[in-house]
Amino acid sequence: MRVLVLGGTEFISLHLVQSLQRRGHAVTVFNRGRHPERLPAGARVIAGDRKDHAALPGLLGGEAFDGVVDVTYAPTLGEDVEALLRALRGRPHLLFVSTCRVYDHALPIPYSEATPRGEYWGDYARHKIAGENALLERHRREGWPVTIVRPTHVMGPLNTRNNETFFMDRIARGRPVLVPGHGGWLRQFGHVEDLGEAMATMLGDPRTHGQAYNVMGEDVVSQVGFVELIAEAMGRPVTFRHFDPALLKGFDKPGLVFGQNLVYDCHAVHTTTKLRSELGIRPRYTLAGAIRQTMDWYRAEGRADRLVDFTFEDRLLAKLGA
Repeated sequence: MRVLVLGGTEFISLHLVQSLQRRGHAVTVFNRGRHPERLPAGARVIAGDRKDHAALPGLLGGEAFDGVVDVTYAPTLGEDVEALLRALRGRPHLLFVSTCRVYDHALPIPYSEATPRGEYWGDYARHKIAGENALLERHRREGWPVTIVRPTHVMGPLNTRNNETFFMDRIARGRPVLVPGHGGWLRQFGHVEDLGEAMATMLGDPRTHGQAYNVMGEDVVSQVGFVELIAEAMGRPVTFRHFDPALLKGFDKPGLVFGQNLVYDCHAVHTTTKLRSELGIRPRYTLAGAIRQTMDWYRAEGRADRLVDFTFEDRLLAKLGA
């Protein structure tokens, strides 16, 4: 297949490009051309800005693609998705990387593809829902083959979210891990390679047309349980310092205290039954395996020795009487 990937040089899209190439697909990436050195050999680049709607037909309209994967978010609005559809030649199978944050997280867990969507997560959810709607409406009206992919917290090497490596940085240096609140909210993660493989498998499969799929690992863990698994993989002890999140209001510019986006007061648990039963796709990595693989990369890259600024945490620990 001839596949266009919007993105291609960051975390999820880079792993996707590698998955597509392993399957023998001819891959073209569309991005601003800032990091061509990150792409594997053989990937072709079209440089442009998806927000420049007027330029898209000239950049993409002369190309013939069998599949398109829209990974970018800057943020991506519904009108940006519509502009992409207008610019494409023919009707290639289009996979849209959405998010499980489109679900109304005020509802009871677990969340399936049938769970009502809502704007619990604000603009991010609203933009992703608008993108989904633009595609699903085009599918209903014209039969355009589209598929919605909804991951949750994605982890693994090159993660652009400072989550698992956030804790590795502290455990490797013998520092306590600060926990706002009880740390018992449930979380779910997925390895980036599993996500890339799942999307590469979906491309060209007519069973996925007009459908949405949750794509993530199947292990569920509490916030502190996630950190304990990381400490176990590293073979190091971990000490938790729980604190009242209201303390953060006393700082002008509070820093990160528990990963980049793992602090929120609700559970986030999702089913993958539809992915398994309809497509036979299951994750290769367990959560523990994903953590070990990420830790191996972390150590191989020398990240345990990098300079990390703990100034804000030290100020908070001082307030706690550490």
